[in-house]
Amino acid sequence: MHGLMSFGALFLTLPTAFAQPIQGTSFSHLNWEVYCSNTGTCRAAGYQDDNHQDYPASILLTRKAGAQQALQVEFALSNNDQAFDQNKLKNIHFYINDKDYGIVSIDGSEAPLIGTLNIKQRNGLQQQAKQNAKIVFKNPHYTWQISDAGMTAALLKMDDFQKRIGTVGALVKRGKASESKVLTAQPKLMIRKVKTAEKPYLTLQPQSKPYANLHKILMAAKPSIKDSGDFCEGIYTEKGAQSQAIELYSLSNHKVLATTTCWRGAYNEGYGAWVIDRSLKGKATFVTESASDFGNGEIGSAQKGRGIGDCWAMSAWIWNGQVFVQSLDRWLGMCKGIAAGGVWNLDRIESVVR
Repeated sequence: MHGLMSFGALFLTLPTAFAQPIQGTSFSHLNWEVYCSNTGTCRAAGYQDDNHQDYPASILLTRKAGAQQALQVEFALSNNDQAFDQNKLKNIHFYINDKDYGIVSIDGSEAPLIGTLNIKQRNGLQQQAKQNAKIVFKNPHYTWQISDAGMTAALLKMDDFQKRIGTVGALVKRGKASESKVLTAQPKLMIRKVKTAEKPYLTLQPQSKPYANLHKILMAAKPSIKDSGDFCEGIYTEKGAQSQAIELYSLSNHKVLATTTCWRGAYNEGYGAWVIDRSLKGKATFVTESASDFGNGEIGSAQKGRGIGDCWAMSAWIWNGQVFVQSLDRWLGMCKGIAAGGVWNLDRIESVVR
């Protein structure tokens, strides 16, 4: 467990004094889901239903927090990982309830086809947010349809999170109130990383003398939502769950990171991670039981969901010299076969790591 997960480029922002931190959230209903992050930005994604699996498609609606923020709409059109006939990709139009809103602009010609709706197309979609909408991309050769099942519920959740319900800017329950009291956007979380060891300095086997006491301390530091019977049970064998070796990494400030295999499934495994005093005494601080990697001051987690094309959930925690701060909480979208691994970055936590 020595690799270091890469999570892409992060953009720098400055912290806002006195602002109450925004807690990210997520919600899904039928063929739609919405993720809102600690910046106040919400991203709602809709997908094809089960009757349109031959041509998977998704549409992503993004809106920042704050007054008078326009809705941005992207789309992804796929072909079940098959190559498109390049001669048949011209003149793809966008339709809502059979009304033609014109040709869409597409970047590139490889699957999935990615593009952005123009103002006319975006406004047409927005006007249908609270009623039945047949959302179609097509030309004479290909047809993609986005399900509207769950769309209104997802966009209502977006409005609720951003405190727009009843205002002139709401997507669903629009009213006459101004947007003066809507949620204020906040910058990404700023974290300064303190580099640490990439390899463990000590590995304790279950039969070693110090192991039992340390294992007891770690298991006592479970999250409150976990029952003692299903927390970090180890690897199942014919004899039942077996505890695994504990690896210790040097941090800073006389602290160490303790890790051990907590669980293993058909497609994923998760390591538990705790911070404890270098003496290996006292209380431990639990970080996660779904870690995949650790090194250089960062804990990474990447877990695969099951479905057509798979999909991924990603998290990261950064050592700031005192504690591990969660820097990333990301879902790549429903397992709908649009792109291997997922198609969108749907965040609950966004940060800048320096």
